[in-house]
Amino acid sequence: MESVYFYEDKVSKDVIKVLEDDYFKRIGYTIRECKLLGSERKGYFLYLKANSEEIDRAEEKFEGIGLEKLIGEEKKVITKAFIAEEENAASGMGMIFG
Repeated sequence: MESVYFYEDKVSKDVIKVLEDDYFKRIGYTIRECKLLGSERKGYFLYLKANSEEIDRAEEKFEGIGLEKLIGEEKKVITKAFIAEEENAASGMGMIFG
């Protein structure tokens, strides 16, 4: 399961503080500036790929810090951008070590 969240620069310190929890280090996450993924938004996207129970637990930890969960078409577009970035990185590593 994949979830994508948006947050503005003004809450980034709060978001980073929550992400320092060992829980997030274990499940992994990716943060990208919105512009880098072709979005008009000003801020950052947080991408999580985990099972539904882990996503639910993560969302509990996110309560009250200003994250907006993406839904619908915007979620699809941004998720595709994160996946394409992962695939490009993986193919680049294959070329280096291939």
